[in-house]
Amino acid sequence: MLKTIYILELKRLLNKKTIGLFLIFSLLSLYFIQIGINNYKNVIENKETFQNFERLKLKQYNNYNQYGTYGFRILFIPSPLSIYFVNSSTISELTSNVDSGERLNIYNSFKGRTLFAEKSGGFKDFSGIMLLLGSLLVLYLGYEAFIHKDYLRFISGFVDYKIFFFSIVLSRVLNLILFFLFNAGISWVLLKINGIEFLSSEYIHLSIYIGILVLMMVFFLALGTIAGSFKSSFVGFVMVIISWFVLVFLIPGIVNTVTAEKSDNIVSNYNLELQKLKSIMDFEKLALKKVGITTENNIESVRKLIEKYWNDEFKQIQAFEKRLENEMEKNIRLFQNLSLIFPSTFYLSTSNEISSKGYENFILFFDYIQTLKEKFVRFYIDHRYYSDAPVDKPTVVESFIKGDENLFYAKSLLPKSFFKGVILILFYVIGLLTISYFRLKKSLQL
Repeated sequence: MLKTIYILELKRLLNKKTIGLFLIFSLLSLYFIQIGINNYKNVIENKETFQNFERLKLKQYNNYNQYGTYGFRILFIPSPLSIYFVNSSTISELTSNVDSGERLNIYNSFKGRTLFAEKSGGFKDFSGIMLLLGSLLVLYLGYEAFIHKDYLRFISGFVDYKIFFFSIVLSRVLNLILFFLFNAGISWVLLKINGIEFLSSEYIHLSIYIGILVLMMVFFLALGTIAGSFKSSFVGFVMVIISWFVLVFLIPGIVNTVTAEKSDNIVSNYNLELQKLKSIMDFEKLALKKVGITTENNIESVRKLIEKYWNDEFKQIQAFEKRLENEMEKNIRLFQNLSLIFPSTFYLSTSNEISSKGYENFILFFDYIQTLKEKFVRFYIDHRYYSDAPVDKPTVVESFIKGDENLFYAKSLLPKSFFKGVILILFYVIGLLTISYFRLKKSLQL
């Protein structure tokens, strides 16, 4: 019976209107994949230019004081999976400057509250179009499955109602899975044509993304079947539009707004810089009082002061940054916990992290910068105050950067609350299908 109903459902779907919608959807998907590919290739091409510029910049320094003052930059390199999420992820282009002073600058500046401000871009990529148009399409397919009451009464006269209901639902779910797997397949072919390769771990995360996408779409399908179970097709259609607007626009907007407002409690980046600058100024006043401006004739006194700075003031500066990191991470957990409540926000949160350009990778990037800064400051102190070369006199400056240390290769990750979100969506799907089952049964009764 399942096979028979599946064939009937397939014939119902394979009409000019539905095929046209599927074709347009698939072409849009490929278009946004190509945009993501172009963006990723641009990042990879700029990587070599970035490193060459950093090497040339180093050659211009005459001493370690200049190197310490201007420092070096670190470039954020996303995973190739970011192609699917080029405009909907948290991070766009990201670099950081590391020097021996109090600053820890990240450009574009995402430190503190700015990290949680709503970003532009939204639906203009593969994952975005899947949510924006895919959810609407699937809601309609669920709605359309149960609006033809006379046809359904006729079919249900030949088979048990329970088997009949779940056969139709399973048929639509199977067709849904095949459609989204088809879109994922043609996108992969386009990636191959453009020479984009994934690591095995990235294939795993891509499979997880497709799984979450399908699970979310099953939720929308189940919601659509409830709309289709209304005796009035107009009321059901209105429900489809309202549900789509609320789940795709309203709820994600509320989650982002609440998270951004809570981020007001995060220490201001300007206040943080002021605290660090005060610590530096207090140290410099002490240094001037004890050893004056020159360092050639009192190098031992200078070294004692520098070691005091390393053990006290610098550790305090690092503690300020760690405090900011902890506060940002706390707000990230709030965002992720709020996001898992609704399938659409959970999908957005998961996509954000799988893209490698989400909150989890930002924290890892932030931590990586702090670790490099600590090593660089120690490198600077040793080479400026403990080397044989005269302090602040012309010398050949050795690079602190070894290999690709000035490149941060982001990895595809999952939000901390991932499995809770999956279980919750499954719970929603079961609940919606149960409601749809009884509503349709009632609506078919004459």
